[in-house]
Amino acid sequence: MAPALLTAIDSTSHVHLIVGSNPLAGARCNRSIEVGAKATLVAPEDATLHYGLMKRIDEGQVDWIKRSFRDEDLTTLGRDEVDHVVDAVFVTLGGKHPLSTHISTLCRRLRIPVN
Repeated sequence: MAPALLTAIDSTSHVHLIVGSNPLAGARCNRSIEVGAKATLVAPEDATLHYGLMKRIDEGQVDWIKRSFRDEDLTTLGRDEVDHVVDAVFVTLGGKHPLSTHISTLCRRLRIPVN
């Protein structure tokens, strides 16, 4: 496997889609907010959320879409100026979760950075 290329991206006003509800999802939301992006969390309404993540949601810093991920989330939740395609996706479900592979495949096809 080739080494990864480290790049610096100005994420101001970008939309970062975070899929999952575990502490890693909270960390991804926090970092997205720190770099000036809009953090959008997709997790079921009955998901258990980390206290810090719930606090960010309550303060209006994270938008929580209370349902499971849908393929069209990638092309409908983004900014107007990029035809509603999200700018980056962070999947926190774990590598063995079947949805993780599915989302990664869709993101590669749409050229959306995914982690």
